[in-house]
Amino acid sequence: MNLKDLEYAKAVAQFKHFRKAADACYVSQPTLSGQVKKLEQELGVTIFDRSTKQVTVTVQGQRLLEQINVILEQTQVLKEIAASSHDPLKGKINVGIIPTIAPYLLPTLLTSMKQAFNDTHFSFIEMQTAQTLIALDNGEIDIAIVADVPDLANYHVSALYKEDFLVAVSEQHALANKEKVALTQLSDCDLLMLNEGHCFKEQAEQFCFSAGVEVSNQYKGNSIETLLALVAMDDGITFVPKLACTTREGINYLAITPNQQRQVVIATRKHYPHIAGVEQLAAWLNAHKGLQQHLLATS
Repeated sequence: MNLKDLEYAKAVAQFKHFRKAADACYVSQPTLSGQVKKLEQELGVTIFDRSTKQVTVTVQGQRLLEQINVILEQTQVLKEIAASSHDPLKGKINVGIIPTIAPYLLPTLLTSMKQAFNDTHFSFIEMQTAQTLIALDNGEIDIAIVADVPDLANYHVSALYKEDFLVAVSEQHALANKEKVALTQLSDCDLLMLNEGHCFKEQAEQFCFSAGVEVSNQYKGNSIETLLALVAMDDGITFVPKLACTTREGINYLAITPNQQRQVVIATRKHYPHIAGVEQLAAWLNAHKGLQQHLLATS
């Protein structure tokens, strides 16, 4: 029995298909099938039922796979500890970042961030919050830049910045000349929101619900930019995080009263060996003048 055999078994359980599992593990199907069969013989348990078109996990196999996942996770912890050094963020760092932050934070910081951490190669992947947590658990990413949500309770979290929500309206809208707007004043507006799965949408819906504001179902987008394009056409209004409130033709941004905010954080696994480096990165982001000036600037 070796770790590769355990990884092969995990892949078969994930894909429910030996060929797809072999492709994911970069080995031939006969090699993977033979090693999984050898593992079953060594353990004296049939892990997979091969009698149907789709491979299924047996009851006994399910218990074994749960322990296999624990072993592989602890092996990853061991590798991460061994890879730690005096420079905790040296080498390649995979960063998951949610779509309502990535297009606005990265252009502001990326160049100076590379200069400040010149021994680190950051690789950024846009994904929704639920996906980032799965990727963190699987070791596919090292850290995640997300909005703070209750699901982060089991992770090491470092605060980055607080960000106001503003309302984007067209220049032709009845509220366009106001500097501030109460949530209750939005009750008669067509309020556009992002699609399901975006934590920004969930947060915005919470304070809309408390103010009795209904969300329009005429369009649900996957990006803030799409919603803002509709707002510019006077086809509704939307909420926007302040970092995304750049000057756009045909759009005015209004402050909300009472003020609504989200906390943006860096999250990582609690056993991640480079937590000191994550804290160093968080401190640098907190102190970065360009970001702070943008967040404090009036809209």
